[in-house]
Amino acid sequence: MKVQRLGWAGVKVTTGDLCILIDPVENFANIKTFVLDIPDADYRFSHLGQADYILLTHLHTDHYDAGLIRRILKPGGKLISSVMVANKLLEDGFDNVLALETDQTYNAGAASFTPVFAMDGIGDKQVSWVVSDAEHRILHGGDTIWHNQFWSIGEKFSPFDVVFLPVNGAVMHFKKPFSPVPATLTPLQAVAAANILSAGVLVPIHYGFTKTGVYEEFPNVVGVLQSNAEQLNVPLKLLQAGEGLDLN
Repeated sequence: MKVQRLGWAGVKVTTGDLCILIDPVENFANIKTFVLDIPDADYRFSHLGQADYILLTHLHTDHYDAGLIRRILKPGGKLISSVMVANKLLEDGFDNVLALETDQTYNAGAASFTPVFAMDGIGDKQVSWVVSDAEHRILHGGDTIWHNQFWSIGEKFSPFDVVFLPVNGAVMHFKKPFSPVPATLTPLQAVAAANILSAGVLVPIHYGFTKTGVYEEFPNVVGVLQSNAEQLNVPLKLLQAGEGLDLN
């Protein structure tokens, strides 16, 4: 299995002859509240090949790019989501949607996909994804907040070779009434979750953008993340968009 970080929260998984994308986005102009003016958002990958499967954690526009999916999903490929959001995908014109219940596993040759519990910071429907092959297993956390199911996910699926978790602890001033409580995992929470999940390595995603008074990232997110990871003895790997790991 090979894993590659795409822009913002996107991840590419290659196992055998299968190409799997999780939350791939290229058109960040769809985000109405702000524009991600960071290098991650400039990374382009749709010209590099098509995907057999595309998995979606949820349908926020920084995780769901309908135009990109139409371009990059192979003929006969599947768009996979939780049952909680499948109707919206059908409304958007996708006729190749595979909707899974939480903890329901879909086997695709040597690979398997399982949506597991996640909790969105503003109450939208969301899952995390467990992706496995015969030798390796990863978890993609979307933009989840802290929740009490990390232990049960770890008990069922760990160890994980890699966990991709949001780390930016975003405070969203545009959501009214305002709450100062972070709407994604903070650095410490991401490190703690990785520890609970027995992660071989934590790869942070969903960070690097802040806009004062609109969408404010946790202060010194990378420095705090590195310090927390060292304190809890959690291996940490910072990947830029386009960089990857060969788990073999």
